[in-house]
Amino acid sequence: MAGYTYDTTGQSYFFLLTVLLLVLLPFTYATLLGGKERAAGRVRAPCSAWNRKAAEVRRAGLQKGGVGLRHFLLAAGWVAFAVVVQRARMIEGEAAAFDPFAILGIASGSTEKQIKKHYRRLSLKFHPDKLELAEGQTKEEADNHFVELTKAYKALTDEVSRRNYELYGHPDGKQEFSAGIALPAWIVEGKNSPIVIGAYAILLGVLLPVLVGRWWYGTRKLTKDGVLNSTASKYFHALKEETTFPQLLDILASSDEFATDPHLVKLRKSLGKAAVDEYARLVSTVREGVDGKQGWEGYSTWSPAQKRARVLIAAYMLRLPIKDASLLKEKYLTASLALPLCAGLASIALAHNWLSTYIAILHLQQFLLQAVHPSTSQLLQLPHVEPALAAEAQRKGVTSIKQLVRLGEAEAGKLLDGMPEAEKRDALEVAKNWPVVEFVDAKFQVTGEKVVTPGAIVTFTLKLRLVSPGAESAASQAPVDTTTDIQGDEKSVEELIGRRSNTEEGIVPTPLAHAPHYPKNRKPAWYIYVGDHKLNRVFVAPHRFTDMGSDAVRTVRMTFQAPPGPGLYTFQVYVTSDSFVGGDAQKDMRMKVEAPTAAGGDDGDADGDFEDDISEPDEDSLAGQMALMKGQPVKRRDDDDDDEDDESETESESESSDSDSDSDSD
Repeated sequence: MAGYTYDTTGQSYFFLLTVLLLVLLPFTYATLLGGKERAAGRVRAPCSAWNRKAAEVRRAGLQKGGVGLRHFLLAAGWVAFAVVVQRARMIEGEAAAFDPFAILGIASGSTEKQIKKHYRRLSLKFHPDKLELAEGQTKEEADNHFVELTKAYKALTDEVSRRNYELYGHPDGKQEFSAGIALPAWIVEGKNSPIVIGAYAILLGVLLPVLVGRWWYGTRKLTKDGVLNSTASKYFHALKEETTFPQLLDILASSDEFATDPHLVKLRKSLGKAAVDEYARLVSTVREGVDGKQGWEGYSTWSPAQKRARVLIAAYMLRLPIKDASLLKEKYLTASLALPLCAGLASIALAHNWLSTYIAILHLQQFLLQAVHPSTSQLLQLPHVEPALAAEAQRKGVTSIKQLVRLGEAEAGKLLDGMPEAEKRDALEVAKNWPVVEFVDAKFQVTGEKVVTPGAIVTFTLKLRLVSPGAESAASQAPVDTTTDIQGDEKSVEELIGRRSNTEEGIVPTPLAHAPHYPKNRKPAWYIYVGDHKLNRVFVAPHRFTDMGSDAVRTVRMTFQAPPGPGLYTFQVYVTSDSFVGGDAQKDMRMKVEAPTAAGGDDGDADGDFEDDISEPDEDSLAGQMALMKGQPVKRRDDDDDDEDDESETESESESSDSDSDSDSD
C-alpha cells in the first residue's frame, strides 16, 4: 500500500502564500486603484475648488472616502502575508544546504592547518562534557551542535568525508529525499476528520450554493442596465414619444428600487417625529412651488414610496434646506439611487428611436448630478452660489455659465457681490474651467468612393475638444455641408486595420466631474448621436466616450448605413454630456446620396462616346475582369475583331487572308 507523508515541517506555508497572493493582489488593486472613478480621482483637477463637496453633503455623511472597512481588511491581509513569509523564511533557513565553513565560522580559503587549529579551539569550548549550558539550552541541543562541528571538520580534513561532501553535499554521503503533501498533518489526523468533513460539507453543500444562487437570482432580476425588471416594465409602459421633463420625474419616482432598497427602508423606519413633520412641510413647499406646476398626474394613487421619492428628488434639485439629519440623508440616498436608473429610461427611448425623449433623459442626468432644476439658473452649478444669488443674476439676464464668463472678470465679480472674496474666487475659477464642447471638424467617408450611394457603409469622423465658456470659434458654429466633399482624407494603413494611437485619438484623462451637491464621485462622459428633430428620430445610436480635454483634439469614429434612396438629407449631430448643464453642442449637417447610375459620372463629350470608349478596359485584361465584377461596361474582344474585319473588306475586297490577318494585328 502506498504511503503518504503530510507536512510536519511547515512547508504548507508556501501553499498559503500562493492563496493569499491570489486574493490580496486583485483586492489591493480594486481597493486602491480600481474603478473609473478612482482613476479619474487621480487626475489633477483644473482648479482647487473643483468638486469640493458642499457642507450639506458632508453633513449627510454619505461620502465614500478615507479609511473604511475594506482598508482594514486589506491591511490585515498583508499583515498575515508578512507573518507567513517570516515563518516560511525560518523554515527555509532550517533546511539550508550543509556549509562546513559557515558551521565552523571560518573563511572558505582557510588552510588545513588553520582549520585544525580553529576546530581544536571550538572543541574545547563546545564539548558536551565541558560546556556549561546556557539559560534555556538543553543538553540535546549542545550535543547536536558539537556533532555538526565535528561533521564540518571531517568534511574539510577527512578524505572520505570530503569526497562525500563534494559528491552529495554532505559528509555522511547521499541523504534521504522525501516529498510530501503541503498540508498540515492535523488536517488528516483521525480525531480531526469530523471537523474537516463538516467544514467541506458547509463550504460545498451550503455556502457555495447560497452564493451562486444569490448571484444567479440577483442577475435575473436586473436588466443589462442594472434596473429591476419590474421597474423596466413600468418604464416601457409609461414612456411616450413626447415625454416631457416633469413626466420623466414622475416615471423615475415610480421605480421599485425606491421601495425595496434596504438602506432607504431601514432609514425610513428610524425617522423620528421631527423628520415626519419636516417632510410634511417639504411636501407643501414642493407642491406649491415651481416643480408642482407640471407633472404629478395621479398623485393620489401613487404608492408611499413613489410619493416620497418624487418629493425628495424635487427637494434635491430645488436645494430646499432640510434640518433633520435623517431626512437629509434620505434625500441624498434617493438622489444617488435615481441617477443610475436613468440608463434604463435611455435604453427604452433608444429602442423606439425617440429623439426628444432621449435628449430629455440625458438632461435629467445632468440636473440630477448638479442638483439643478430646469426652472432655476445654471449658475447654481458653481460653488457657493445660493439660489437667491442665482435668481438675482437671472433677473439681470445672466442664466448660464457662458454668459457669466463672457462678462469678463470685473463684471462677473460685480454680479456675484455679496459673496466673500474667497468664495467668489472659487466660483469664478470653476466658471473659467467649465467644459464646453467645440466641433473642430466633421466629415463623412465612404472608403474607395467619391460619393455616397444608397445603402453604403458611411464612416462618420468627428473631431472635438473642450474649451472654456465663451471661447467657441466661429467655425464650430457654422453648419457643415458635405454634399460636395465626401471622401476627405485617405485613411492610413493603421486606421484601415483598426490600429489607432492615443495621439491620433486625442485621449486626455478627464478628472472627476464637478458635482459639489452629489454625494458620490462620478467620471464625466459624453454621448454622440445623430438625429432629425423634425422627424423626432435617432438615426445613429449614441456612442459613449470619455477622456476628452482642451490640449488635444478628440477623434471619434462611427459607422452607419446610408439611407436607402437618393436625395439630400439634413440632420443634426448632438454631443451631450451626462454631467454638465450647458456644455452640450449641436451641429446641422447635410449629406447627399446619389443614385448608383450617377455615381460613375459622365465626363464624355456631348457629340460622341470617345472618352467613354477609352475609359472602358478590354474584357480579357485584369482591369476588365474587375470592371465586370463591379457591373461596369467593358470593351469586348469579339466586337473589335468584327469592326476591323469590316474595315479591311471595305478598303479592298480582293485582299488575301494574309492581308486580313495583318490588318487585324494592326
